[in-house]
Amino acid sequence: MTPSGYKLSLAAAAVQFLGLTAACGCDCTLANLNSTVEGRVQPLTPFSLPCFSSYNGEQVTPNDAACANIQANYTDPYLRTNSPNGYMNNQDEMCSSFPQDQCLLDSSDPTDTLAYVNQTCRQGNMPSYYLEVTNANDVKEAMHYSNCSGARLSIKNSGHDYLTRSSGKGTLSLWTRKLQNLSYSADFVPSGCQASYNAITAGAGVNFDEAYEFAHQNNVTILGGYSPTVGLSGGWVMNGGHSVLSPVYGLGVDRVVQYKIVTPDGELRVANECQNEDLFWALRGGGGGTFGVVLESSHRVEPTISFTAAIVKFTSNSTNVLPFMDIIVNNTIKWAEEGWGGHITGDTLVNVSPLLSVSEAEESLADVIAYAKAQGGSATVEAFSSWYNFYNKYVTSSAVSVGVTHFAGSRLVPQSVFKTAEGRANLMDFFKLLLANGQTPYIPVVGPVLYNYTEGSTSASPAWRQAIWELGSGSSWTWNSTLETREAKIATLQNMTATLESITPGSGAYSNEANAFTEDWREAWWGDNYDTLLSIKNKYDPTGMLSCWKCIGWEESQANSSCFAAFQ
Repeated sequence: MTPSGYKLSLAAAAVQFLGLTAACGCDCTLANLNSTVEGRVQPLTPFSLPCFSSYNGEQVTPNDAACANIQANYTDPYLRTNSPNGYMNNQDEMCSSFPQDQCLLDSSDPTDTLAYVNQTCRQGNMPSYYLEVTNANDVKEAMHYSNCSGARLSIKNSGHDYLTRSSGKGTLSLWTRKLQNLSYSADFVPSGCQASYNAITAGAGVNFDEAYEFAHQNNVTILGGYSPTVGLSGGWVMNGGHSVLSPVYGLGVDRVVQYKIVTPDGELRVANECQNEDLFWALRGGGGGTFGVVLESSHRVEPTISFTAAIVKFTSNSTNVLPFMDIIVNNTIKWAEEGWGGHITGDTLVNVSPLLSVSEAEESLADVIAYAKAQGGSATVEAFSSWYNFYNKYVTSSAVSVGVTHFAGSRLVPQSVFKTAEGRANLMDFFKLLLANGQTPYIPVVGPVLYNYTEGSTSASPAWRQAIWELGSGSSWTWNSTLETREAKIATLQNMTATLESITPGSGAYSNEANAFTEDWREAWWGDNYDTLLSIKNKYDPTGMLSCWKCIGWEESQANSSCFAAFQ
């Protein structure tokens, strides 16, 4: 959204945008595209611009009211998800390799004037323009414009992105948040098929808070992420999509039964197990932002699920984290067989199982409950009659921090690591390393251990099918960090990732939450599926119209012109 006081005329602003015209004999102007889509192409200015008096070297007038609203809600994911210029992580906004090329407030204190008084707001890694997508034709026209002019496209819904795939300097952003259609069918039949499914169909702009409420209203359960503002149809599901219910019910890619997508040739296609089967396979694990623009997806749902939840916590100190993690490591195999999924930190366990009663759960977790209580902590084990009840009580209040720089660096940990004394010792050594670096263990227990998977039916990393945990470290820096600090942070992240890789040989990573600078990313994120994914990419996008950081078809040479150039 262009803040009040900064609305530029399209003609005046267009001169800043590369590739507005081309000598191709067709009408490739941005103005023509804007006319075709009824004026919905607009300049995209940085989220925090209203607080600044200088924008890209030009004097502007701050908008005090808009600035105050941004400051008050700087870390609010709902404001960001409903704004075309709202990204959850600062690396999506800033040009990380050039500290002066950004427009950020101090996330620890957004009212801190040091961040914006006498400072210049620069475009950073933000797209230059955005188009609010309302239908397939909008996407077709944008693709025609891109093909004709050479202008690059990016695709954004909610703005949850650790790898900058939904932003991009100099791009035209296709913002899909307004695609809000939701429908439920107890006997949904994918187009051209005969089999039917109990399914919810959702537009690309639907986030999990909306999907969960809709499912609850229809007395069904849809699997999804832990953050209310993550999109259901975007990168979450197209890269795999884990849930705390995944140990029993599978990944998001296991449950999607149909996509509607506009591919780079401008065709609206339906992809399912009966038509465009190769594209359907690619979209179930091969990632978003590269095969086309998904307009909607349809997902198998379950009847209302009842389950037992355990919330175990205590106050951590310098001596009590490692004994807690030792209990966790030595019980992981048993817990996996009992259907437990959830999230574990150095002083907290939040797990759910649809297979255990409260008494069975208390017996299962007896050791970890006793330890937490011995540390002065607490343990609550309770039954829930639906996912939505648990979601409202525990999930909505524990969303990840936004408005910060946060690079993830996770690795999938297979069952085999837990089956040997050496593997368990290696994990404990990694936790010691984490603590020595001032970090806290964070473990999504989301591997689809008990799900009856048909081998080869999706293109997500095969490593998922042996995984119990997703485990990793992370990296962050403050708004005013120097390039030297940023490079040091990434170097530490690289070392931590290398340590994890040595502990989990032959495994892989969930690309949505992996180290963005993974060297063998093709193997780590897709394994043997990569070459087939690349051939499908070339089939539907032979000119390489859609490209994003380390997506299918990306080449290392592209890093040189990116905002991550300094870290490669």
